[in-house]
Amino acid sequence: MYTYMSGVLYTIVSGLFIVLGTIFFFKRHKKDAKQIDEELLNARIASFKPDPLIDCSTIDTSNGMTEIPAPDESIPGCLNLAKMNFFNFLNNQDFRKEAELCIRTYGVGSCGPRGFYGTIDIHLTLENRIAEFMNMEETVLYSYGFTTVSSAIGAYCKKQDIIFCDEQISFAAVQGFLAARSTVEYFRHNDMNDLESKLKVYEKKEKQKRKLFRKFLIVEGIYASSGTICPLPQLMALREKYKLRIFIDESLSWGVLGKGGKGVTEHFNVNRLDVDMIIGSLECAVGSIGGFCVGASVIIEHQRLSGLGYCFSASLPPFLTKAALCALKVFEEQPTIFKQLHETCISVDQKLRNLEEYIVISDPLSPMKVFTTAKIEKRYENIKKIHTFCAESNIHFLLSEEYLKLNVNIVLAESELDRVMSVLKNAMSVCT
Repeated sequence: MYTYMSGVLYTIVSGLFIVLGTIFFFKRHKKDAKQIDEELLNARIASFKPDPLIDCSTIDTSNGMTEIPAPDESIPGCLNLAKMNFFNFLNNQDFRKEAELCIRTYGVGSCGPRGFYGTIDIHLTLENRIAEFMNMEETVLYSYGFTTVSSAIGAYCKKQDIIFCDEQISFAAVQGFLAARSTVEYFRHNDMNDLESKLKVYEKKEKQKRKLFRKFLIVEGIYASSGTICPLPQLMALREKYKLRIFIDESLSWGVLGKGGKGVTEHFNVNRLDVDMIIGSLECAVGSIGGFCVGASVIIEHQRLSGLGYCFSASLPPFLTKAALCALKVFEEQPTIFKQLHETCISVDQKLRNLEEYIVISDPLSPMKVFTTAKIEKRYENIKKIHTFCAESNIHFLLSEEYLKLNVNIVLAESELDRVMSVLKNAMSVCT
């Protein structure tokens, strides 16, 4: 009887609390939101002056401008040879129309990393197309060319590993070394004897310690700093002899070298399946944004969980992905454009070498021509003067310390190239 009465009392009290709670919820009075005075709001916005992210007064501008304005190509006679537009894709109206249609379908951006909500079917299409184009198993797509190289290196190379790389390796790769914290051994540019001597040192260490090191060999197809091509057959022979993993950064050589534009492996007729990973850029020959890594599935899939640029960066905008697909379609359907580019590169190289006042550093097949003054004295000052003289003549190059860089475009007319050479020759008049 006591237990029964306790249960009834508990039910009544519980019901009472529920009723009171419901009454309180529906009859509570919410405070009216204060109306914002628009004039006061606008005044506060106008008076808001946030502190700058960078204190400009601390920047040393004595060595030149901190920001270089882009050339105005609308000016008649302007030749912008500073930008990479080898196949003139940046001016292709069909590409622009396809990109505009893509914006109407997918919007401007994907708004998130690939692993969350940033993957769109067009990303998967481009990855599959690149893998098919290169006759490789799988591709992983990055949204920025710089982070492609650094992320790929950081995903595989660890603190206890040894990295052998050319002294002219790109700045992006160096950032990957810093992230990996590996031991880095630099060898002289394209010097296979110097590389082998360093490999022998570590081979001896392995025998002494009775321990095998994980060793990586990281090179570029065409070095952006000098425009020279790596000696891939010799590198592959050393890879096999000393049991190295080889990564090739083909940012500048992919879509350029080889009969079909497949890069330095096709140029030297090297089996791509023997290369552990090929890293490429969509920002050079393709004229879009982003980069990719292509190789065996077991290697590429690892980056989807370990590549920082893949995991944490917003994915490639869909319309730029579409532009890359358009370029890839041209590569597949019009392979003769690579022969046309090679002929143009050789022609420009020959014209530059005919200028006795200059020396050419780059390879004849490189679409980026790197050259400087033949006179060593005051080379840095003279190159800056030549760069300014050419810019005032509406011909624009890239300035890199003691070198000028010229990017080839297959639509350049013979008369335009002759004008470039004439201005370069006249520019020697300002040198001291």
